[in-house]
Amino acid sequence: MQKTHLCSLIAATFLISYSFIGFAGDANTEKAAELLKARDYKAAYQLLEPLESDKAGNVDYDYLFGVSAVETGNASRAIFAFERVLAVQPNNADARAMLARAYFIAGEPENAKAEFNNIQSDKLDPAISKLVKDNILAIDKATGQATTFAAYIDLGLGYDTNINSATSNGSIIAAGINPTIPLPLSNTSIETGSAYGVLSGGVSFKAPVAKDFTVFGGVQGSARSNRDTDAFNPSYIDTNVGVSYKKYIDTFTASVSRNDFDVNSVQFLKSTSYTGQWQRDVDDVNQVSIFAQLINLEYATQSVRDSRRKLLGAGWGHAFAGDKAPVIFLSAYGGKEEADNSSADYLASDDIYGIRAGGQFAVNYKTVAYANSSYENRSYDGQDPNFLAERHDKQYDFSVGVRYAPFPGLTVKPQFSYLNNDSNISLFGYERTVISINIRKDFNW
Repeated sequence: MQKTHLCSLIAATFLISYSFIGFAGDANTEKAAELLKARDYKAAYQLLEPLESDKAGNVDYDYLFGVSAVETGNASRAIFAFERVLAVQPNNADARAMLARAYFIAGEPENAKAEFNNIQSDKLDPAISKLVKDNILAIDKATGQATTFAAYIDLGLGYDTNINSATSNGSIIAAGINPTIPLPLSNTSIETGSAYGVLSGGVSFKAPVAKDFTVFGGVQGSARSNRDTDAFNPSYIDTNVGVSYKKYIDTFTASVSRNDFDVNSVQFLKSTSYTGQWQRDVDDVNQVSIFAQLINLEYATQSVRDSRRKLLGAGWGHAFAGDKAPVIFLSAYGGKEEADNSSADYLASDDIYGIRAGGQFAVNYKTVAYANSSYENRSYDGQDPNFLAERHDKQYDFSVGVRYAPFPGLTVKPQFSYLNNDSNISLFGYERTVISINIRKDFNW
């Protein structure tokens, strides 16, 4: 969900720090300060939350409770706690900065900016003043009110059991050619596994151009080298540009993208996509969307397979409260692919529908675990003359992994993925398992 992403971004960008020195009081307050210094925010919140009715109004308690609440996703409780601190100590810059952060996480960026501006209006030394200005700029960037640029580089290693997405059978029965004698397949048409290395990178930008309007664009590419064979080394370059319009809880987006996919440095497929999407933030934790997409597919050496794919779909996402920040999403889509050459309907014309689901949760403040899965059903038009049958595919896939961030901007991602394309024509049925680990460095300015 976009809001969850922004909250994570701002939490990482805010350059405030806590000071728990001098919190003398009862045993619970001192224990909570120790837990917060150890970044055990959940334990601190569980210790302090039952005491609120008795200790609300105590500045030390309210500050510690507010910090534990904001770090465990309980933004509204944090807001009340920091407001109680400021009612007694209106010049407490730490509490006001934390209140600003709580406002942002609660989906109130303007109130967050107002609180930082209140700090900025006080007499501050130059270092603290710069810190506050940086936080205001961070809010503007996260909410699309300032131009942002991003880039990344990604290095991956792994093992792919089926680099050519081919059947594991050594021969097939093609009823349209010979209904009784199996036809042997060449090595390139049989499942091939290999270890591999892959290098990827990209740059992107997002810039406000008018009230509520933002333009965005980017280019990214990837090149993979298989260790055990040179026959199927894929690479691609993808470019995109678009515009979004946000009004209150609704965001409308239109974009165009171009993908050039090569195999062994020879162009294999060129695709151009046109996408439109409406997205609504139903509330602080729910988001829905509807999208439409048109994709033109052009094959460099197999023009008979050229086609147009039209899709319409909808999605829903939900963010749960709590220090684990779990998020789930679900989407469904349907559409039609039509061959440019009607005589090749059996190759490229099909009815499509599918579903996708996934989720993630924070294991700790540096580690996120995730899982994704999808199912797609494709029913092709016309009888394949080689097999005297209409092709019907059912594709299932899932992936699980973790994203570990040892340092800001650096991510290590081990992943396991599995795909099964079940087809009534054995030539097109295959399984694929990929085990990989990627190291990614992000740059933002």
